[in-house]
Amino acid sequence: MPRVRTSIDPIRHSLWLALGLWTACGDDGKATDSASGASSTGAPATSGGSTGPTSTGEEPPTTGATTTSGATGSGTTEMVATTTGASTTTTTAGTTDATTTATTGATTEADTGTTGEPPPRCEPLMQGDVDPPTPSGWVECPGKLPHRVAAEVCLAPATPSNCDIDEPMQECHTNADCDAQPFGSCQKFTLQLFTCGCVYGCETDADCAPGTVCRCAGDVLGPATRCVPSACADDDDCEGDAVCQFSHAEGVDCGLEVVNGACTTEGDQCDADGPCGDLFCNFVDGAWQCGNMICGRPLLVDEHAVTAAPAARDDWRATIAAPATPDALRDRLADHWTRVALAEHASVASFARFILQLLTVGAPPDLVLQAQQALADEVEHARVAFALASLHGGRGVGPGPLPACAGPGPTDREAIVAAVIREACVGETLSALEVRESAARAQDPALARSLTRIADDEQRHAELGWRFVQWALTGADAAARARAQAVFAAAIAGAAAAADALADAPDEPALRPHGVVDAPLRAAVWRRGLDALVRPSAAAITAIAC
Repeated sequence: MPRVRTSIDPIRHSLWLALGLWTACGDDGKATDSASGASSTGAPATSGGSTGPTSTGEEPPTTGATTTSGATGSGTTEMVATTTGASTTTTTAGTTDATTTATTGATTEADTGTTGEPPPRCEPLMQGDVDPPTPSGWVECPGKLPHRVAAEVCLAPATPSNCDIDEPMQECHTNADCDAQPFGSCQKFTLQLFTCGCVYGCETDADCAPGTVCRCAGDVLGPATRCVPSACADDDDCEGDAVCQFSHAEGVDCGLEVVNGACTTEGDQCDADGPCGDLFCNFVDGAWQCGNMICGRPLLVDEHAVTAAPAARDDWRATIAAPATPDALRDRLADHWTRVALAEHASVASFARFILQLLTVGAPPDLVLQAQQALADEVEHARVAFALASLHGGRGVGPGPLPACAGPGPTDREAIVAAVIREACVGETLSALEVRESAARAQDPALARSLTRIADDEQRHAELGWRFVQWALTGADAAARARAQAVFAAAIAGAAAAADALADAPDEPALRPHGVVDAPLRAAVWRRGLDALVRPSAAAITAIAC
């Protein structure tokens, strides 16, 4: 397990000062950890036996730490990020999916290696809105994510319009209104109120930008033909038994679509959404896994993190110095910063929702003002990350339309508290620590300064979440505090289980000098943050006031 460079002490000091916990429970200036009754004069008590950082800022190995698995809480972290306490199934490229499948409409059998049982049948995913039925090039095997066996021509590049709405301000009414690019389609988007907008399709991969492939419309695939990101064109681009696998994501109509393709690898932790609980199996930092920590508060829809799709544009790029990048890492870094940027972009909407929730529960003005500032911070974070993605990738990248199906989120006071515990007190706290670790390891001085500013902002955002929960629990009865403690326990258990899974992933030390925290280092940051910061802070603010 790699060592963590960032010292936890100043971060803990800032949080406990923001919460007023240093002198909250006595005239002697000692803060009491209500979960254990222990007191300290300089730092809250920690659990798990962590020995703390050394004088050089490096943390020695933690001993005696215990991790709870099998919790039922969501454990939601940033962007899209943790398991929910469910066990993670490790798979390898040599055991996943089917053999190459013919695209004539016939099914293909996959070798499961199970003696005496018929192998599961892999079904071709058919194109929608065409007759006779025509394969799309994708197949789906039982219990697996779809993968692409061949590039097929989409016979309905401009998906027939499903718009039955007539509002004067909507973008389109028929396909004829969508003429900014070829193959325009007018589709109904599910919002709080319904509206229609343009989606631009494709006939073949040649119609799509580099790094994307043409995905036909169809069941499982998505409601409209469009170009989707992929690092591989089909299974033939992958080595050995690996396949060109695609993840699911929330589409503009709030349904699931097949997007984001990459070859399976020997280091994969999932090849289906099932092992990820309520989250998705995604290709992150070189392997398929149930998520990772990316800075910014997630925009959740039905417990799934939602982001916009990347788009070719330059207006979301901040002006920053170009970092030095080895050619071998350019694609990896461009992909990483694109995902970071899309997560930060979604955080703008998440904080807009939080501002409305604060007003709904009658929060004091200082919390509302701080949430408004956090929203503005996230705009700048997204601009910096899009600039890095564009510089590494050699072409402009920005956000496409954000799926606007989120609605206002929970409006009940207790439900809002639970969401903030998961997303801010646990998720953003760990995220802030991760960004600070990435800044400490970044070799480019300009990149290190940018990441340090983002880490400072994310730390303030996390403290805002803690302060809101503390305010919401002021005067609460024992039952309400017990329920908050249960939410904390479930979220912490989910993050701890995710750290266990991340710790087993391969090290990628070559990425760390470029501001990327790889999976094993992320696991070390999470474990340290949970032990030294999240657990004692949660115990303090959910305790009965002294």
